Amino acid sequence: MIKELKFKVVESFYAWKRATFNPIAKALNQAFTLVELLVVIAILAILAALLIPIGKSMIEKGNSTKCINNLRQIGGAIGIYMTENDGYLPYASGPDFSGSGTTIGFNHYWAPLPSLLNVGSNLPSSFTNRSNYDNPIAKHPFNCPSCKSGFRTYAANMHAMGYMPGGSAYPRRKLTYFSNASKLVLIADDSAGDPSPNNSGTDQFSSSDYLTKIGVRHNGKANILFADFHIESLNKTNLSNTENIKQ
Repeated sequence: MIKELKFKVVESFYAWKRATFNPIAKALNQAFTLVELLVVIAILAILAALLIPIGKSMIEKGNSTKCINNLRQIGGAIGIYMTENDGYLPYASGPDFSGSGTTIGFNHYWAPLPSLLNVGSNLPSSFTNRSNYDNPIAKHPFNCPSCKSGFRTYAANMHAMGYMPGGSAYPRRKLTYFSNASKLVLIADDSAGDPSPNNSGTDQFSSSDYLTKIGVRHNGKANILFADFHIESLNKTNLSNTENIKQ
């Protein structure tokens, strides 16, 4: 009887020792029930659903800020160009930085503005060739960081900046020609990377097609450089044909 009792005590002791000091057994004793596990998974899913849009919004806000900085640099280059060219605005499409050709877009690798910002084909340049410049991942002022599928992602107002292939219909202008520079659009986000059907992008726009050529990739708005060199984020439907595009 005593031996039997001692055996049970010893067996109980070793059972306690195994449960206490065996990590696997301890983990099993402390494991979640199925209901508790499902509750945790549900909470994590809710948190993810709340945080992911916030994270995307913060990233886009940062990209929009970089885009505005791009336009600020482009505006500075336009100011330098005007100083060097008797007050005339650069062409939306016209000669290259050396004065040759007629169809070079304002944001082209060979155009005056990229050259003034040291990212074009002149030397020194951050880009040794056009293929490196014409690349969606290239970091230069003519690529909006919010557009992942296109390059040279800004468009110029042909009525304001002139369009040499259009001849006398789109002459190059001085700012003094326009009645209200603070309302006149010079450069805007283009539609490259926008939702279909306007996803092809362009180098310039006119009064007849600006609603399809200006893009709204920044949470439904376009970043726009005006002729007095201030920048706004606007819904393009708020733009007036006679006040903002053609004066």
